[in-house]
Amino acid sequence: MTTPVEAVKCIAPKSLDDYLEAIRQGDKLFKQYEITTPLRQAHFLAQALHETGGFRILRESMSYSAARLVEIFGVNRHSAAVTVAEAAGLAGDQEAIAERVYGLGNPRKASELGNIEPGDGFLFRGNGVLQTTGRGNHRCLGIACGLDFEGSPELVTSPEHALKPALQEWSEGNLNSFADKNDIRTITRRINGGFNGIAEREAWFNKLWPILKKSSQSPDAWRVSEEDAGVAWLQTALNDLGCAPKLVVDGRYGMATRQAVGAFQAAAGIVADGVYGPVTEAALKLKLGVVDS
Repeated sequence: MTTPVEAVKCIAPKSLDDYLEAIRQGDKLFKQYEITTPLRQAHFLAQALHETGGFRILRESMSYSAARLVEIFGVNRHSAAVTVAEAAGLAGDQEAIAERVYGLGNPRKASELGNIEPGDGFLFRGNGVLQTTGRGNHRCLGIACGLDFEGSPELVTSPEHALKPALQEWSEGNLNSFADKNDIRTITRRINGGFNGIAEREAWFNKLWPILKKSSQSPDAWRVSEEDAGVAWLQTALNDLGCAPKLVVDGRYGMATRQAVGAFQAAAGIVADGVYGPVTEAALKLKLGVVDS
């Protein structure tokens, strides 16, 4: 069976040496956090590859143009609500941008991230394998790992420690259980807070799975996943609404289920991406007349 570092080198040949060395030394940590099956390894690495731009980014770049600032952090797009006029003055100034969107210039986000000092936005911007962000997250993950990530954020990207905060975050999110169900949707939401970049995360997973899977396993990862009661409910709900062709209620999110979700989304007037999340669930329950107690 292909090792994780061999898989990464195959699909991301420009990976930084620090990350490759961390993965090469990571056997003990992967075993400790029980990331030992092909599904778990593929899902963990897919998320990490997306967060780090193919293992080429150690720290988050805050070098945004004015147009990109408005697109990502603008009014009605982000709690920073950066205006067009502000963006023109901030463009290209990484420290000022980080402080405005993550630090004291954005009190709501600063409180969420535990950024309490001037400069925290930049000092504790996205960092390492899963782009740990915020003083509070650096502190908590450091305590869990027995390291001072808050006092020394650079430890998060050092080869001997780089996997530790990412694996701790993975464990705290109970993400192995969702990897076993091949549920990249929930994994992405728990890491990202939404579905940002899910298509790219899926693309990384689809490159990893054929390399990491056992020869006896199906090329379709969903076929080897565990049954998911939530997916079974979804399939039943879609069938009740007249899905055609009718879905097999097997609790596995395969292509037929994804296509049926996309068709429902299109009919409901929401983004038809085939990704089942809270908005689609709410629309389904509305159509079915289901009232949450």
